[in-house]
Amino acid sequence: MSPVQRYRIKTVSEMTGIPRNTLLAWERRHGILAPERLSNGYRLYSDDDVTLLRQLKAAVSSGIAISQALHTIRAGASAGPPRSERVGSGADLGAARDALFGAFSQFDRASADAVVASLGHVSYASLVDDVYVAVLRRVGEEWAEGRLTIAQEHFASAFVREQLVVILVRLGSQASRGPRVACVTFPGERHELALLALTVHLALRGCRVTYLGSDVPLADLVDFLGRVAPDCLCVGAIIEVDVDELARFARAIRRAAPPTTRVIIGGAGLPGRPKPVKGVELLSDWHEIELG
Repeated sequence: MSPVQRYRIKTVSEMTGIPRNTLLAWERRHGILAPERLSNGYRLYSDDDVTLLRQLKAAVSSGIAISQALHTIRAGASAGPPRSERVGSGADLGAARDALFGAFSQFDRASADAVVASLGHVSYASLVDDVYVAVLRRVGEEWAEGRLTIAQEHFASAFVREQLVVILVRLGSQASRGPRVACVTFPGERHELALLALTVHLALRGCRVTYLGSDVPLADLVDFLGRVAPDCLCVGAIIEVDVDELARFARAIRRAAPPTTRVIIGGAGLPGRPKPVKGVELLSDWHEIELG
């Protein structure tokens, strides 16, 4: 299950298409939402808040007065919508995954785009985990069983990568005080989608992310660490890594990184019993990561 997400007002504005000043005006005049407030004054909105705002925008765009739209939406919520109509339900997302998989199988970009357009009500966190990562897992399984070609698998991967990058671009540099985190794959590793999904999640959690991508030479990564000194470096490995190679890389990165930089290496490619390296955290599951 994905962790509860909270979004800053800039992100909510981008997700819903509602200008920031309009959001503030709606809160002030109509008491639409009561977002969580941090000590620094920042507002934090939930997925439910985003869903309500999207419903309101659709209603207002159709010509309904906002007061009437708010009353209608709240009345409907208190009555409880039919299961098949609940926004973001498992059935909805399952159907979306099936439709995407079918589009990928047929190299049908237009149909894949239409599926994504229909998911505008779904939170970024759920899009990443429950749609894109989930459908890629199925694609990988079907390819391994010989039911999909390499070309179909590459088409699916390229499409999903594009969607993840779009989300990351939309999130932009929203965080100004969160930890600065750099994300890169293990040397020689070209499978970057799991790491890219992690990067989106870190951005949603308020981290200032620097995405370095795949297969950065060790010397260049060392140079980056010296120049930038991030608060944390996350290194992703999907393809199985040799236990000794992992230990050598971990020691080299730990020596090169500033003492204040956390070094985390994670992913399904870690060996079952890796050699511990002082100052380096090894995680087989990125969901275990804890950052600001």
